[in-house]
Amino acid sequence: MIVLHFALAAALSAVPDRPVGPHDLRVALSEMDSANTRLLRLRTFSDTSSDSWFLATDPVSLEPSLHRAAGWAATGRPLAVFDSTPWGKVRREELDSGWKTAGLAHILGRNRGIVLSVDLCPSRKPLDRRIVRSVLESFRNAGKPVPVSFALSGTWIRTHVDDLGWLLREVDSGRIDPTWIDHTDHHRYVKGAPDRKNFLFLPGTDVLAEILGAEAEMLRHGVIPSAFFRFPGLMDDESIFRKVVATGVLPVGSDAWLAKRQAAKPGSIVLIHGNGNEPVGVADFLNLLRSERPEIRRGIWHLEDLSEELEEESLPARTDSVKH
Repeated sequence: MIVLHFALAAALSAVPDRPVGPHDLRVALSEMDSANTRLLRLRTFSDTSSDSWFLATDPVSLEPSLHRAAGWAATGRPLAVFDSTPWGKVRREELDSGWKTAGLAHILGRNRGIVLSVDLCPSRKPLDRRIVRSVLESFRNAGKPVPVSFALSGTWIRTHVDDLGWLLREVDSGRIDPTWIDHTDHHRYVKGAPDRKNFLFLPGTDVLAEILGAEAEMLRHGVIPSAFFRFPGLMDDESIFRKVVATGVLPVGSDAWLAKRQAAKPGSIVLIHGNGNEPVGVADFLNLLRSERPEIRRGIWHLEDLSEELEEESLPARTDSVKH
């Protein structure tokens, strides 16, 4: 079983020295070092002032971050240096067979809770804000921000700037701890086409451009992308899966797509659509919150924080390859 935890991603507004851009966003996987702090660089880019930046993730906590390139140096060591970290362990397991489930689909579920992931595919309909409001109401006495993952497509961002702004204000309020997942730039879909000839299988699809396009759109609108990716429609094959993983991201699937009547179990990664296109799944999730209300009040049933789960289960302590 693969154990997952997504790092919490913060709004760019929380970064005091932030880039304006990005321009020329590229895949650039490397170990980076500064003052004995080592991170996994995922992307390089420049801003409107032509300053060089990079997007990184902590390979242990999977927390994403942005950095000016000045003051950092690539160590030149192979990516195998991260093999003992959560990022490295999940990556190896996914390359082995993760494409069969479109990525990570379940956590260990030591508690009775679930992981909530909200897909925001292209849609003309507004964000279903009931999801966030109901989560906040249900966990108002939790005493900490509630972890929720949002799978963002570039097209959704471009057409729902106000909705994204509302989400970011909820994040800035300290009530939501988000994980921002890459859900491709255009999320291409042809109604009526069979799944295996749709989504990323559509002729002319540039997988790399879809990944980088979504990340660039996030950065332009105040979001730091996590090191995670969700396949449109949860549809992939081994070839496409390997192309995606080669960019450094870790695909995440689901074993509880509620609109498909897949029941949520302890440890499930639950998938619902917050773009207005799957009201059945949202209704099922809201019913789930209501049914678990007594357990929520007792502190037994949770929305699980994926990053902490992955770090705790995959790597009890930091290794010298990450901190010195």
